[in-house]
Amino acid sequence: MATDKRMKRIFLKGGIEKFMIKRFCVILGMLILGVMSVNPHVSDPFTLKDDKPAILHAFALLLLISFLTARVYTHLNASEIRRIIKYATIWLCIFLAVAVAHSYRFELVQVKNKVLANLFPGRSFEKMPGTMSFQISPNGHFYIQAMVNGIPLRFLADTGASHIVLTPKAGKKLGFNLDQISFDRTYQTANGMGRGASVRLTDMKIGELRLRNVRASINESPMSHSLLGMSFFNRLKGYKVKNGVLTLYY
Repeated sequence: MATDKRMKRIFLKGGIEKFMIKRFCVILGMLILGVMSVNPHVSDPFTLKDDKPAILHAFALLLLISFLTARVYTHLNASEIRRIIKYATIWLCIFLAVAVAHSYRFELVQVKNKVLANLFPGRSFEKMPGTMSFQISPNGHFYIQAMVNGIPLRFLADTGASHIVLTPKAGKKLGFNLDQISFDRTYQTANGMGRGASVRLTDMKIGELRLRNVRASINESPMSHSLLGMSFFNRLKGYKVKNGVLTLYY
């Protein structure tokens, strides 16, 4: 009986060793193929003529890694192997996601700005100090969110308009009595001539840009949006539109 058990242990041990050797050869072969496929694409690839010591060291390291991996793999059961593969896959996916995000970080910023522009039209983002940028909205217009006399108002950027023009609703919101002002001023907009009443805005803030004592007009007829015309843009250092982004320099 003891002899049978001993023979069984020897047989099992021999089977395990043969299994480990096969695993070792497979892992070593895969590692060598991986290194050979990557080597031509690195900045300073190994060559047999100039890098024999380094190649020998690398081969010794691959032997060690293959042996340890095969040894560990041989003595693990199926559930443990599945668990290791599961967590290794998770970490690999995390690493790849971080690598992809870093590689496409500038494109992702544009995606983020477009999403925010859809959710919050008029929201600005800063590319560099002294600038503000606004993503074009889905309807093809640029909207600019401002604080006027402490009241939030959203404007449509309109370089075809000569002045800052407020809707009647915005004028009431800012505290102007439309029954007591005179609509005696004509001005040019992208939609043609309009009549308005001249007013002064004590304080106008867009992002870090702050303007005092700003001339504006309240439109006599209803409008869908208040307009930021050339009287605003002329107070900036400059502005440009490129790739669906309006950038203000102040």
